[in-house]
Amino acid sequence: MVTMKSNPLWGILRRSFLIISILGVNVAHAQWYTGMSNKTGLALCIHLTDSAVDLYSPMQTADPIPVSSWSREGNRLTLECNSIGLKIDLTQHDSTFSGFWKQSIIKEEITFYPTDTIFSLLRPQTPQPPYPYLEETVTTDYTDSQGNKVHLEGTLTYPKEGERFPCLVLVSGSGQQNRDEEIMQHKPFWVIADYLARRGIAVLRYDDRGMGASAGEVEKADTRLFSEDAEAMFNTVKENPHIDPARLGIGGHSEGGAIAPMVAARNKEVKFVVMLAGQGCTGLDVMLQQNEAIFRAKGVSDSLIACRMAYLREAFAMPPTASAKEHRKLIEHYTASLSKEQADSIGLVRSSVAGMRSQLESQWMQTFLTLDPAEYLPKVTCPILALQGMKDCQVIALPNITRITELAGDNTHHEIFAGLNHLFQHCTTGSPDEYMLIEETFAPEAMKAIADFIDETK
Repeated sequence: MVTMKSNPLWGILRRSFLIISILGVNVAHAQWYTGMSNKTGLALCIHLTDSAVDLYSPMQTADPIPVSSWSREGNRLTLECNSIGLKIDLTQHDSTFSGFWKQSIIKEEITFYPTDTIFSLLRPQTPQPPYPYLEETVTTDYTDSQGNKVHLEGTLTYPKEGERFPCLVLVSGSGQQNRDEEIMQHKPFWVIADYLARRGIAVLRYDDRGMGASAGEVEKADTRLFSEDAEAMFNTVKENPHIDPARLGIGGHSEGGAIAPMVAARNKEVKFVVMLAGQGCTGLDVMLQQNEAIFRAKGVSDSLIACRMAYLREAFAMPPTASAKEHRKLIEHYTASLSKEQADSIGLVRSSVAGMRSQLESQWMQTFLTLDPAEYLPKVTCPILALQGMKDCQVIALPNITRITELAGDNTHHEIFAGLNHLFQHCTTGSPDEYMLIEETFAPEAMKAIADFIDETK
């Protein structure tokens, strides 16, 4: 059983990684209860009424997750959510509920304590009105190199005073994201746009194809195709009357940090490039570096990390047509001498086969593993700003910055910020597990470096 001292809930919630909330209608006898999973970092919030229980995950979406069935008989409360495979079985003890929650292969005891309201995350940097700048919608429609029709929509932010401004086009990281590059209620691109607009710099941020107001083929799209989207938006905003095309650049975060110089290498109208945690090493090396750093940040032993790395090198070398049997055989080879707990700690379990196969079969992964910045960085002739966080566990700072500067040469201005993670937040370990609980969205010193660089390119 999870043991807690009196009234420990706020501290526990600040350490949680994922929130699932159960929200009822606002009627009499309604009560909030919140518990914490020490095994997974999962916080659960239950709102009970006399007549209804509905499920929400407010850190992920405002839409409800259906509760398939629930019951409250005496001091026992049970509910099931078939859509996510979740079961909760609790017994009331005075003011608390204790029991277990189960989802997929995870089962854990948990205690729920009464709280005043649903838990919410603090995001103090998210811009609040009134804004001292203007915004307008920018759209473009084009046909990509695969013959797919693409519609892209974004927001252009620019100062109220003045006529034609320097502008940065922002490109998001891997995975389809909205124009704010929203993750866990952080909106880094909006925070950056707000900061730069106050410094006299316009920003265009846009929804990735398949997200928000944008549309287009996603399943077969890869980094190179996404670079066409970025260039299409760049060419569109170049014609905007508020933008000075002589001071128009492109920047991106993570995968977007690879896309930005990719566009600049072929489009000489790009006047500057900003790489935020952008890769300098090959995609394969980035993936291997990332896995080692993340498991090291979690405290996994060197021997188990070495086991996972050896497995990954073979898995990434397998053809995308490799069967599930071949993948299972590979996992069994590397876990034969490990306990179940050891195998679980490095993600080498039979249930991971389907996920690994799905990743390796995707066009995106096949392209990313072979992507080498040596193909495009030496061709960039405009100034490049490359920023990294020293505690980044996804794009490791030193090897990637070193290779960026080697490939781009004298064009590169670079800075590594101590204490910042992949999202440019001040952090403790740099592990992705921390992203949600950190209140800061984007470190001010990193935004200042971006603004200063753009000012210097005027």
